Amino acid sequence: MEPLVIPRTKHRVFDPMPPRAIEQDDFPFEALSEMAELESWRKEIHRPIYHVHKWWAQRLGSVFRAALIAAAAPGRFNLEEALSQPVRLDGHVVLDPFLGSGTIAGEAHKLGARAVGLDINPVAIRAARVALGPLSAPDLEEAYAQVRDECEQPLRSLHATRDSGGREAEALYWFWVKQLPCLHCHTPVDLFSTRVFAAHAYAKRHPTVHASCPGCGHVFPADHSDREATCPECKLTFALREGPVQRGNATCPHCQGRFRLADAARALGKPPPHRLFAKLILDVDGGKRYLPATEADRELYARAEAQLAEEADLLLPTLPIESGHNTRQILTYNYRHWRDAFNARQLLGLGRLAGAIRGLAEGPAREALGVLFSGTLEFNNLFATYKGEGTGAVRHMFSHHILKPEHRPLEANLWGTPKSSGAFSTAFQRRLIKALEYRERPFEVLPDPKAPKRSRKVFDLTLPVGGELFDAWPKGGLPSRGLLLAARDGRDSGLPARSVDLVVTDPPYFDNVHYSELADFFEAWTPTWSGRASRTTRQPGEVQDVDPQRFSDKLRVVLSECARVLKEDGLLVMSYHHARDEGWRAVGRALLGAGFSVTEAHPVKAELSRATPKSQSKAPIDIDVLIVARKAVCDDRAPLPAARALSEAADRAARRAARYRARIRPLSAGDARVLLAAQLLVTLSPGRSPEALVEALTWTETQMTPLVRAVLDAAPATESTEEAEQLPLFASDLDTTARQRQRPNSDD
Repeated sequence: MEPLVIPRTKHRVFDPMPPRAIEQDDFPFEALSEMAELESWRKEIHRPIYHVHKWWAQRLGSVFRAALIAAAAPGRFNLEEALSQPVRLDGHVVLDPFLGSGTIAGEAHKLGARAVGLDINPVAIRAARVALGPLSAPDLEEAYAQVRDECEQPLRSLHATRDSGGREAEALYWFWVKQLPCLHCHTPVDLFSTRVFAAHAYAKRHPTVHASCPGCGHVFPADHSDREATCPECKLTFALREGPVQRGNATCPHCQGRFRLADAARALGKPPPHRLFAKLILDVDGGKRYLPATEADRELYARAEAQLAEEADLLLPTLPIESGHNTRQILTYNYRHWRDAFNARQLLGLGRLAGAIRGLAEGPAREALGVLFSGTLEFNNLFATYKGEGTGAVRHMFSHHILKPEHRPLEANLWGTPKSSGAFSTAFQRRLIKALEYRERPFEVLPDPKAPKRSRKVFDLTLPVGGELFDAWPKGGLPSRGLLLAARDGRDSGLPARSVDLVVTDPPYFDNVHYSELADFFEAWTPTWSGRASRTTRQPGEVQDVDPQRFSDKLRVVLSECARVLKEDGLLVMSYHHARDEGWRAVGRALLGAGFSVTEAHPVKAELSRATPKSQSKAPIDIDVLIVARKAVCDDRAPLPAARALSEAADRAARRAARYRARIRPLSAGDARVLLAAQLLVTLSPGRSPEALVEALTWTETQMTPLVRAVLDAAPATESTEEAEQLPLFASDLDTTARQRQRPNSDD
């Protein structure tokens, strides 16, 4: 099938700015959300190039592929039909100033555009350059073989054990429990909240759980529905689902004294110790067995501690943990350096593995294995836990988007076996090799025409991945399908004025996950495999900030730079959602302050609905909003009175909610509020100053509750347009209506 080529438009001076497909009211966000839903369940399988390394808030590739096409295509364009066809964005330059996992740059590159991705955080850029830049499969395989020959046997020997019959075996996982001294009698207390330490992900089909006896430490199976169990070894009967810890408090089994865990952790003055109590082994027959840890197992760990002390040439992290929004939890437990997040055997194995990678010849293959090593860290530390069998067994340390001191950490077999999870060898196959296969022949996940709720892979809709890589704008501009991926502050892109056709981005949220605070966990290890200097990724130019005003100011400066490099007929498309009103005031103020005016906003399916942070929310948000904006001087709409703007926004939101509900699912109250807030940006932004917009949004927030209910019911706003027309503008709006709005000259 011949690709549909969408050439760059040539705008002439003083001509009206024609709308693009993404600015149309009938933009098919329902069809796009169906595709996004299919991708969201296995996004690491369906878009493996964006999952070679951990990054936060990873958005769906299908959403941005559609957004890029619709932002480039003319108004009356059949996007739904085009999504199942090959499309090319010949000649377009696409900028994402908040690159993150590289999704937007990757999708633009696959569509044939010249992609520019900037991120202030080097961890993000390093992973994106591996995912999207030149990488030879034979070179990678050869480099991996060198590391395997040097490391596999020494690392696997760290996990040699025996089964209950004394036969040789290998530990897949070691189970540890954190201890804190009782504040009354100083006896070490195991921080068990339940005696069940292993269960299957599908408990109804696989009801067997494994428990650790509080009396003798024996490990034995029980049924997940049992409240009590009797240890077959010492005959003690105990409550399966109870332990010394209840929420943030513990009761000492020795003296029955009760104390707060945080108080005991602070009083200890160092990271808490851990006790090895169980293991899951792989026996000589290939079977898995849960067993209690033995004295020989503890001696094996002690030998690893001694080896770590003896290997003076082993490079280990030296970076301290700085206080911050997402690090204060572990600082409470006296973790002061990033190396404190690992036990001695993990440090020994990781140090040896990093040294083997550092010994490779410099080039893309070494960089790829270094990024793979970095990604393996999130599964091999004292904050990883056990998910159980039935899914990937290791729950990585960032599953809650925070650094949470875990009471029962899991130690995995670092090199791994064919039945391991979270291991370096398995990650090589599941991350890097899968990413290489996808790069050579990308596919899209589309609904099956015979069963729309099921997916099918469609190949050859986009181009292979792997263009020429740049870290600065080259003289003469980017070549065809060139990739500029640079660790650079978005406030100073280094791009020429009016050199970009589309700015498409997903900015960070001001009060959620502070990326650099968590990325330091990975960056601390970079010197161990690369030889580069150790440094924190925290920088003053980071847009994230707990204060909404400061967040807005920082975002405004980056968006102002986007306006400088954006061509006059270019579009800004920004993915956003926020649960609180101040988040919308902040982003609206930033957009208008940067010289943009919002022309449209569409709801689209966000990440997996069952993601941990969502499942714990009272009003989970399951949609993102694609906010579409032009330079304000190119927006001819007149300002509306705030009451009328609110009425129109509610009506627009209700219509979109009805469409979403008819084809996807009903929206939550959180979704409805997001949808309404986004439509307010559309109706309030024309002709207003940033201050006037904030004033108008502040007033509308007092009117939101009944309108949210109307949106949930997909009912139109009740206020009549005739009444709204009689209401005056805000006083601060009066100043904006007199602004002179001149059409700028086009660079074309």
